Amino acid sequence: MTGSQPRRPAVLIVDDSPGVLTAMEKLLSPHLPVQVADSATAALRAVTAETGLVLADIRMPGMDGLELARVLRQGHPALPVVLMTGVVEDGLRGRARELGALDVLRKPLRSEALLPALQEWMAGQHPELDLSVPMPSPTTVDAAERPILASAAQRGLAPDPGLAAQALLRPVTLLPGVISAAMFSEDGTLLGVQGDLHAKVGVYLRFLATTAQTLGAHLDAQGTARASQLEFGDRVLVACFRPGEMLAVVVRDTPAASSVKGWVRQRWADSAPSTLLH
Repeated sequence: MTGSQPRRPAVLIVDDSPGVLTAMEKLLSPHLPVQVADSATAALRAVTAETGLVLADIRMPGMDGLELARVLRQGHPALPVVLMTGVVEDGLRGRARELGALDVLRKPLRSEALLPALQEWMAGQHPELDLSVPMPSPTTVDAAERPILASAAQRGLAPDPGLAAQALLRPVTLLPGVISAAMFSEDGTLLGVQGDLHAKVGVYLRFLATTAQTLGAHLDAQGTARASQLEFGDRVLVACFRPGEMLAVVVRDTPAASSVKGWVRQRWADSAPSTLLH
């Protein structure tokens, strides 16, 4: 006699925008059962025994997402709650966690970063859950970037620089606070991207690397420039360099930037270019 397969947990999406609900349901339904609610009040009624995680917008009429997280923490303390919003302001993530939310994500959400995060958040209650996403390949990038990737491959930067770049970028985008990331060759050619970083960023990264190297000489610094950090108020650009490649990571705040640089020092800066990370 064959036992029945365990029922996959559902994700409850809470947002007052019908368009967001439709888009999120389309994004997640191939992987998990999806429940939807157009308000926090409706979400409280929609929670069932099958609900494995609540993904709620913060800014909603009436009860907002922060208050919903607080109420769910009281009534369903084991139910993971993750919030989302268009702009993650200073202190918002800390306040959300104080109210019981695991994290605050910036809209729009992308499956390549969201699905592994969902699996991690739900692993305690559902260790059998597998939401692995196939590795993106250069053929899945925007049509305007395909000639750039093809040119990089023809010039021998790596056996397949697009695949190697994506292998690095996927774990980078799962670091706390990361919005987007891209890898470039040392001449500024785009090798891979996760998020909405423009291909022209590589040109400015090349200029930044040259400037940093020249500045280092005036500071009597030993060795080559390894990283640079530019703060713009609402976000931070972390630029990292190694022979042959440059990495650009956009993060939400300075603490997140420090974590990214620490990760890069351990996993990327001293390794060979285009090495697949494990």
